[in-house]
Amino acid sequence: MKKLFIGCFLLLFCATISFSQEEEIKDSMEVFFKLDRAILVQESTDSITAYFEKYKERILKIRVTGHTCDLGSDNYNMGLSEKRANAAFEFVKTLGEYEEKSELFFYGEKEQKYDKRDPNRRVHVLFYLEDDDQDTVITKDCAEVFVERRTYKPTKTKNSSFELDHFSTAEAMSSNNLSINDSEGRKLYFNSVVFFKASFEGSDLTAKKSVKIKLPLVNEDKGGYTFYEGQDQGGTIVWKNTGKSCTLSDGADCKTYDFDWMNSGYCACAKQRKCEEDCNPDPFSGEENPDLTASDVRYSAEKTTCKFAEGTYADLNGVTVVDDNNKDEDLDVCEQFGYGITTDDWFPNRHKMNDKKNIFVKSDATPADKTTRLYVLRSSVEDLKDPVVLVGKGHTSGYPVYKDEIAKPVDCLGPVNCEYIVYDVHSSGLYKLGEWDNDKEKPKAEQKWLLKVRLLKESRVLIGNKSTNEVYNAPNAERNGKTRVKEYSIFNCDNVGDLVVYVQNSTKKKFKLYQEAKISELKFKKKRNMYVMRRVKFKKVQDFKEAEFTKCK
Repeated sequence: MKKLFIGCFLLLFCATISFSQEEEIKDSMEVFFKLDRAILVQESTDSITAYFEKYKERILKIRVTGHTCDLGSDNYNMGLSEKRANAAFEFVKTLGEYEEKSELFFYGEKEQKYDKRDPNRRVHVLFYLEDDDQDTVITKDCAEVFVERRTYKPTKTKNSSFELDHFSTAEAMSSNNLSINDSEGRKLYFNSVVFFKASFEGSDLTAKKSVKIKLPLVNEDKGGYTFYEGQDQGGTIVWKNTGKSCTLSDGADCKTYDFDWMNSGYCACAKQRKCEEDCNPDPFSGEENPDLTASDVRYSAEKTTCKFAEGTYADLNGVTVVDDNNKDEDLDVCEQFGYGITTDDWFPNRHKMNDKKNIFVKSDATPADKTTRLYVLRSSVEDLKDPVVLVGKGHTSGYPVYKDEIAKPVDCLGPVNCEYIVYDVHSSGLYKLGEWDNDKEKPKAEQKWLLKVRLLKESRVLIGNKSTNEVYNAPNAERNGKTRVKEYSIFNCDNVGDLVVYVQNSTKKKFKLYQEAKISELKFKKKRNMYVMRRVKFKKVQDFKEAEFTKCK
């Protein structure tokens, strides 16, 4: 009979082991009895009570087993071990509703655990416990980390402390010493930056398996982002590329990049910038190339582009951008004669400007007093070291005036700087592109010849150089300490054949007189180094605007 009982017991015990293998969390205790006794002493009941209080929220199952020492017969010891097990079990029932969770076994003298007899007179209580390490979700706004239980074992998740934060501004990055450079010194653009850390009692924890982390987007996902991990370099965080692509996950409320991550600290989705010219300090946003299809944008055949502020023109229909590569619309000698102006009137510091081309915004309407963003392709100014834009203004008479309103490039805007040089210019629509040397002095005008205009006093004499397109007022000559009202100084030039003279005289009340002539065609008095313009060649007009020019062409 005793053998049959033991066989049934062993079958039940094997099933329990299988279950216990699923329940990995166990603890046990023992209480001890005097020889041939099955009565719990106070010390034993206190010990049992303490364990049940400790685990009362987690107890899945209890296994109570009774034991004896090897004194006495097998049958007697089997009965004594049963009494001891029942004594403990009956007390357990007084501590709560544990009866259906409990198993009762008794072994007599079969399991002699200790070498001495006294400690073998015992009851062993085995607790099967619910694992109180638990899955944990940490969230901050749309940032999220899922920590599976036992990620930080032996420290339990519930005993751990977690930090989670995400960054979406340049100020936040800077204040946390987060660089925008990768570990190779290359600048990055970011679309998500997250910090996560687990600790226990002030010490950082190392994960035994990955956490699932969600990185919220700062801006629209445009592709090309890669998962980076932060590395501390002397107190500044730089970024190491993991090579893992950042793929968009569209949640109900949040758009995130989702990763399984073994480490902690800073992580980000970022991408390398296109070029070194993009020195934009903002880690999250930079100006892209202009949208040529946008309603506020107009561009030339060479992709010189203007982005107009709202209200610059009432209607952009009919507004065009033109590259005047040959500077055809600069005033030549004839045009300056026609307007009755000198080069100093419309381009006073032309000697400081090495102008490559003109850029014009053509429109029937006059632009408002606004600022236009001007984009010039870098490829079109590769031969210029420091290209600037000289902003012109339209004169009421209809010609452009270029003084000293200089626009320098707007640097560090973003990816746009890779392809374009960008200027913010006054919305005049008249622009010269080139190099400006503010220290360059105007060449000194040295008198070379005299011009005498016979019988005409108080005339205005304009001298034009067809090779340089420069026009100047010829001053009255000084000779023998006196100002000669009919004699004018002509300045030195490489070739007198390039010089044209235009004389205006308005001393007559009913009409005006003018004459245009090539200097080389006038009578030349070698002894006095003087050219002479005779009155018989002058023409009458009511207004100098009626003058006709052929010699200056």
